[in-house]
Amino acid sequence: MNKLRLSRRDLLDRLITILQGLVAGTLLSPLRLLAQPLEQQAIDSLKSLISGKIIAITDSDYEIQRSGAVWQQVKPKQHPSLIVRVNSVTDVIETVKFARRNNQKLSIRCGGHSYYSSFLQDGMIMLDLTHLRDIEIDKENSLAKVQPAMRAQDFIAEIAEFGFSFPAAHCGNVPLGGFLLGGGLGWNGEAWGGVSCFNIREVEVVTANGELIRANENQNADYYWAARGAGPDFFGVVTQYTLDLYKNPEVILTTTLIWDVERATEIADWLENKVRAMPDYVEALLILAENPDVEQRKQVDKVCIAQVSVFADTMEDARVTLSPLSGADIPSGSLQRSEYAPTPISDLYTWDETAYPRLRWDVDALWSDDGAGKLVTELVSHVKGMPSVYSSILLLMKPHTGELPDAAFSMIGEVYLACYAIWGNPDEDAINNTWVKKTMQLLEPYTKGHYINESNYVANPVRRMKSFSDTNWMKLKDLSSIYDPDKLFHSYF
Repeated sequence: MNKLRLSRRDLLDRLITILQGLVAGTLLSPLRLLAQPLEQQAIDSLKSLISGKIIAITDSDYEIQRSGAVWQQVKPKQHPSLIVRVNSVTDVIETVKFARRNNQKLSIRCGGHSYYSSFLQDGMIMLDLTHLRDIEIDKENSLAKVQPAMRAQDFIAEIAEFGFSFPAAHCGNVPLGGFLLGGGLGWNGEAWGGVSCFNIREVEVVTANGELIRANENQNADYYWAARGAGPDFFGVVTQYTLDLYKNPEVILTTTLIWDVERATEIADWLENKVRAMPDYVEALLILAENPDVEQRKQVDKVCIAQVSVFADTMEDARVTLSPLSGADIPSGSLQRSEYAPTPISDLYTWDETAYPRLRWDVDALWSDDGAGKLVTELVSHVKGMPSVYSSILLLMKPHTGELPDAAFSMIGEVYLACYAIWGNPDEDAINNTWVKKTMQLLEPYTKGHYINESNYVANPVRRMKSFSDTNWMKLKDLSSIYDPDKLFHSYF
C-alpha cells in the first residue's frame, strides 16, 4: 500500500481546523460540563489497545479537537464523550469492541464534511477515520483499493499517474468515505457509472460485532447493497472501497456563459434542451449567483451562469460536442462568454474552492422531474434578495438517465438542485438560514425527493425518508435492525 504524504493543502486544512477550534474553544461550553465522561480506567484500557489518538471530554484540548472536526465555521453544540482518531483498521476494530463492552454508541467521522456535522453526537464515541488514506492501484483490472479518508483531489491525482480517472466529489477536499456512502454526484458522473457509488465493486466493513468482513454482490450482499447509498444510516464502518476506474479523458473543455438573472428562465430552458441532445460525457450546470465581475455588479448584481464541460478523447470531438453552445444559437445579451477553455480537473477543483469559501454554511437540496425552467422561474425574485454575495443555487442537468441498479441509493430526478447559503458573520445566521428554508418552500410543489449528502436531514426528518424509495427506506431500516440490533452505530431511524 502507498500512504500519501501530507500535501501543502493538507497542512493548510489542518491549520484552518486548529484556528477554528481555538476560536470556538475560548469559552468552555456549559453543555460540555454536563456531559458524562467515561471512566479513566476504561479509557486507559483502550489506549493500550490502539495506536491512534484518544481525546477525552476532560482533556484540555478537547474543545479544540471537537470544534476543529467540523470543516465549516458553524459549530454544533453536541459533545461526544470521547474522540478516537484511529491510525489503522485494527484501531477501528478495537474501538468498536470497546464501545460494545462499555455500552457506548458510536458516531463515524470521515472528513468532517457533513453539512450538519452528524458525527457530533452528545455522549457518544466519535470514531474519526481521518488518517485512513491508503491506496493501491490495480492497473491491469482498472481498480483502486482505497481507504475512506482519501480526499477527492488527492485520489484523482494518484490514479491519473496510471492513466485513470473517477467521478470524485466536485469539492477537492471531500474524502471518498461519506461521499460514496451517500451516493456521490461527481465530475463526469453520467459517463462514469451515473452515480459514484455504483462504481463500488467491494467494501471492507467493520461490523457492529467488531468483525472485519468483505462485502460484494456475492458475499455479505446486504452490506454491499447498503454501502451504495445508505448515507449516515449505514450499520458499519467502511474501512476500504474497491472502485472501478475509468480511462482518463485526453481533453476537458469548458464553455461558460453568463446572463442577467432576469433571463434565467429562458436560459434554463435553452440550456436544458441543448444538453438533453448531448452525449453523456457532457456535464452541465446552471448557477444562480452574485455577478463574479465586481465592476459589472454596479449594473447587474445577480446572474445566471451556464457552465458546461466535456470530457473527451480528442480535441476535435470536444469542440464538436460543445459547438451547440456557441455561435448564433446562443441567446443574445450575454454579459460574459468563455468558450472551449481547457480545464483539467485540477483547474475545476481550483474553481470550486474559489467559488465556495470555507465560511458559515447552510445547505438543502432536491430532485425534480419538472424541468429546470419551472424551478428557476420560482427563484428569480428570491435570488435577487439573496443575503450573502457568496451564496448560490446550483442546478445539475441530466444527473443520471439510466436505470438505477439494486442499491440503497434509489431517489433521483431529471434535475438536481442545491441551495448553498454561505456567509461570514454569525449575526447573520438567521437571515441566511431563513433564505435556504424559503428556497425549499418555493420549490416544494416541484420536489420529487432529496439527496442525503446535501440535504438538511437533521432538522427535517422527511429529508431522510425522501432520499430513498419507500421500498428501499423500509429495507434499510430492516437491515439496520438485523445487523445492528443494539443500535451501536448512531443512525436517524
